[in-house]
Amino acid sequence: MTALVLLAAASSAHAGFILIDSAGPGAATTGVVSNNSFASELAGLGVTDYTLGASLGVDLYGTVTYYYYAKEAGFQNDFSAGGLSYSTNFNPDWQNYFGSPIEIGTVDVGRGLLDFQFCGYDQGPALTGCVSNAQNDGLGMSSFQSIAMNVVDNTAWLFWDDSGAGPDDNHDDMIIRAVFTPDTSVPEPGTLALLGLGLLGIGASRRRRHS
Repeated sequence: MTALVLLAAASSAHAGFILIDSAGPGAATTGVVSNNSFASELAGLGVTDYTLGASLGVDLYGTVTYYYYAKEAGFQNDFSAGGLSYSTNFNPDWQNYFGSPIEIGTVDVGRGLLDFQFCGYDQGPALTGCVSNAQNDGLGMSSFQSIAMNVVDNTAWLFWDDSGAGPDDNHDDMIIRAVFTPDTSVPEPGTLALLGLGLLGIGASRRRRHS
């Protein structure tokens, strides 16, 4: 059985996003390549690297809000998550919304893998392929199509490579930012464990009194 590896998690109680690597090839992190059309905008936001060969999950219940930021592609690229969807359309082939990102919407999520995917279409138009979050775990460097990811606490950046200019091009064909908000009404595992220990203690105390 393949071991499950959690690559990234915040140190706070509300960790939020995690990168999950449970399939080969193993995940690899690299710097945002210089020919990524939005490298300077990303660097200004502190995003200078991304990881390939992993899937994105959350370790708490809550919501995820998705935002569309940019694309550099002659293809049409579509993103979907839960009941949400957003399409770049074919034209224009360069879009930059870093100054005013487009909110796609918000979905409820539970602990585990998130449900989203990217799809690419050539000018046919014909589907060139889709990659789901779950499938991306096994797609490392030089994959035909892949999603690179950058995770910091409750923010995750998703970078789609539609392979219109070759495999593992520069992951700027569609850029999505995801923001996780924990549901504070759902007790965390640690809180539940403490509650359980407390109830056990009360039970033991009552048994001693009866005896």
